[in-house]
Amino acid sequence: MPDDAKETVRSQFARQAAWYTVSSVHRHSEGLEALLRLAAPSPQDRALDVATGTGFTALAVAPRCARVLALDMTAGMVREAQKLRDAQGLHNVEFCLGDAEALPLRSASFDLVTCRHAAHHFPHLEKSVAEMARVTRADGRVVLDDTCAPEDEVLAALMDEWERRRDPSHVASYTPTRLREVFADCGLRVVDMEMTHVRLQFNDWVRRAGVAAPQAAALKESFLSASPAATAAFRIQERDGDVHFGWDEIVLLGVRR
Repeated sequence: MPDDAKETVRSQFARQAAWYTVSSVHRHSEGLEALLRLAAPSPQDRALDVATGTGFTALAVAPRCARVLALDMTAGMVREAQKLRDAQGLHNVEFCLGDAEALPLRSASFDLVTCRHAAHHFPHLEKSVAEMARVTRADGRVVLDDTCAPEDEVLAALMDEWERRRDPSHVASYTPTRLREVFADCGLRVVDMEMTHVRLQFNDWVRRAGVAAPQAAALKESFLSASPAATAAFRIQERDGDVHFGWDEIVLLGVRR
C-alpha cells in the first residue's frame, strides 16, 4: 500500500477507533452471520483475521477455533480490539500490527483467513487477496465480507462518491463480478457466496467517520436528491428525523487451490 494511502487509513481510523468499538453495524450484522456459516470454523483451525479493526470478526470466530491471529495497520484499532478481547475473557486471540498487502506471516500457515468490511480500503485489492491466499494452506478457506457496488457503473460511481465524501480512506467498492474474478486470479476457487445488505442510518454513519456538520449536511442533501434508480438501489428513505439507506453486502468463500 502506498505510504500516503497508509497514512490516510491510519489517520482516519486512529481518530475514530472508539466509535467503531460501539458500532452495531460492525459488532453484529447479517454479513457476520453469513461469514460464520461459510467459514465453518472448527476446533482444530488456526485462523487469521485481516484488517480486523476493533476485532469483532476475530472475536466471533475465536470460540470456534483453536487460535486466532488478528491483524490491523492502525494501532488505535488494535488497542480497542484488545480491550474487547479482555472484556470477553477470550484467551486464544492475539492481535498484531500489519499491512494487508504485505502480511508478515509464513506461507500456508492458516486453515482459515477472514476479512470483513475492509476490502474497500485496499488500494490494491489483488495484492491483498493474493497475500490472504499465500498464507492459507492448500484446501484452506478464505472468506471475504464487504459492502459491494452495483453492477451498474453509474450507481457504482455514485456509491464511491458518497463513501469518499464521508471517509477519505475509502478507495472503491467492488462489484460481485470483480471480486469473484480477483479470487480466481489469486488461486482461490469460489465455492459459495451469499448476498445480504447493510442497513445504515445517515447520522450514525457520518458521526463514525467524523464528518463535519457542513459537509454532512451537503452529503445528506445529495442522498435526498438522488435519482429514482439510486433511491431504489440504495433503499433511501427519510423517516424519524434521519435518512435510512443500505449498501449491498457480499460474503465470498474461496478455497485455496
